[in-house]
Amino acid sequence: MGAGITCNQALRAQGFDTNNLWLEIALTNGTAAFTVYAPATNENGVYDLYFKTNLTYDQNWTWLSRCASGQTNLTVSNLPPGQGFFQLETANTIRPGFDQFSLPREDDSPSVSATIPFTIIFFGASYSNVWVNNNGNVTFDGALWEFAPIPLNQLNQLSQSGITNIIAPYWADVDTDNADSDVVKYGTNMVDGHDAFGVDWVNVGYFSAHADKLLSCQLVIIDRSDIIAGDFDMEFNYEKVQWEWGDDSSAEGNPPGYPPRAGYSDGIDDYELPGSGVEGAFLDTNVVTGLIYHNLNSSVPGRYFFSFRNGEPLGSPP
Repeated sequence: MGAGITCNQALRAQGFDTNNLWLEIALTNGTAAFTVYAPATNENGVYDLYFKTNLTYDQNWTWLSRCASGQTNLTVSNLPPGQGFFQLETANTIRPGFDQFSLPREDDSPSVSATIPFTIIFFGASYSNVWVNNNGNVTFDGALWEFAPIPLNQLNQLSQSGITNIIAPYWADVDTDNADSDVVKYGTNMVDGHDAFGVDWVNVGYFSAHADKLLSCQLVIIDRSDIIAGDFDMEFNYEKVQWEWGDDSSAEGNPPGYPPRAGYSDGIDDYELPGSGVEGAFLDTNVVTGLIYHNLNSSVPGRYFFSFRNGEPLGSPP
């Protein structure tokens, strides 16, 4: 919908049916206050607000803000004077197409050894296969069934000896046994003209067979052998983070639970996203540190982008 912002006024978005987003806008002195009327089919969903100044020219929509789960009021200030147009869309951070294969409905195991259609160099070692694990991570040395996350550089302390190399968008107690949960999927596609391999933990539940809250995150590994053989880029994509541990994640003596971990490690060098291992930090309900509200080396909210060159991460993430 469009709205001029040079005068004080209130506009009501046209309501078409219950499956369309409604947006009411009140404009006062260049500050736009929005009330979101979410469709019944996506109650408490997460939405993105976009802005542009001209619909006639081929101008890209500019992302302004992400509306939190259940949030109904947004305020946007410092808009340019003159005519402005706003667009409210459901969040769409997950890349499509990485879903040719899947794990069975399960709790912690089995994992699958999947072929990456190119070779990557991860901290000095070359790989063309990866273990896809149900609990929000992939490993290179073998399958990882552990549901209670620990610091990523301490994997060698687990009973599954020999596992040190891990990439974990959201290591937590995933359980897809409930029919209302989707299963973990993986496969190949293209990203910006480059071959890519991805894993989807999209709309998955948590232990024990719960699906009242869901997780939607994705790992995408992108071939950049056009630079140097073995180079790759990597994305962590987050669209929905409603839970952080399962019923049994406190069973090993750390109540109330083991908060999820997100990052990568070879057992020596490691990086974890801010909030990794911190209770409540990653959730959609946390608009300050929630994963869906931030980004890294990307303009897309919920997308965290990393580059590996000559086997090492390029630069030091903040």
